[in-house]
Amino acid sequence: MAETAGLPAGDGRLVRWGGAAIVALSIGFIGQRLWTLDPAQLAGQASWPLAGAMLAATALFAGANRLLAGGWQALADPAGRLCGRVAGRIYGRGVLLKYLPGSVFQYVSRQVDARGAGLTQGQAAKASLVEIGLHLASSMTVAAGCFAAGQIGTVPAVVGVGAAGIAAWHSRLPMGRAFACQLGAFSCFAGAAMLVAAAILPGGLALSQFAALFLLAWLAGFVVPVAPGGLGVREAALLALAAGSLAAAPLLAAVLALRIASILGDLGYGLAALALPRRG
Repeated sequence: MAETAGLPAGDGRLVRWGGAAIVALSIGFIGQRLWTLDPAQLAGQASWPLAGAMLAATALFAGANRLLAGGWQALADPAGRLCGRVAGRIYGRGVLLKYLPGSVFQYVSRQVDARGAGLTQGQAAKASLVEIGLHLASSMTVAAGCFAAGQIGTVPAVVGVGAAGIAAWHSRLPMGRAFACQLGAFSCFAGAAMLVAAAILPGGLALSQFAALFLLAWLAGFVVPVAPGGLGVREAALLALAAGSLAAAPLLAAVLALRIASILGDLGYGLAALALPRRG
């Protein structure tokens, strides 16, 4: 996620090297977990319920991207000059390009495509910067709701997050509407994590708590520079956060299943957005 543009050359280089070191350590940590695990144990986690959960999770990740695209459009085009399909194409291309090393090409792509659609460079850049800040706020809000669900119950937690989203949407401010879209998107992330966890994880960790840990792991992957789509960092963080409560084989299988589902969801949304015909 993190961009180094605007930093002095030395500082930018330090950030990139630091991010690369974190990615390397994360991959090494995952490799160590795989090395110590009997392959038969990991293969034994496969099941039809898990396959179904992964399909549903893929749909939720794709839906989350649609919501995030709506939030970006609210920020970049508050006057409503772009149609949803054009904004979706701009955002969808960026979703695909986030898997390139460096994690900045999604933002570069948006700048280029937004200019082609008639938006100014300043509008697009401001939208991306505000979106990054809202990612932090909305992911932590939903994570807090998931943690709270274990203490006060699922219904009050859902009502609390839902009320925040409704209030933000009805503010009619571009940032408020973008925040509401992002709350919906990260709620989809949490739902995907709970579906996979319900299909494969044994007892010992509440589904809502696992979803909260997944969101914290997503945030770790998001803020580390150079990690394409948080690849490696997210998985290592989730393994570390949940290791004390869950057995190694089902936890690793859940982590891998969520990564596969998220990639498929990104690909599905991005390719579908680009395939839709333009409309004025």
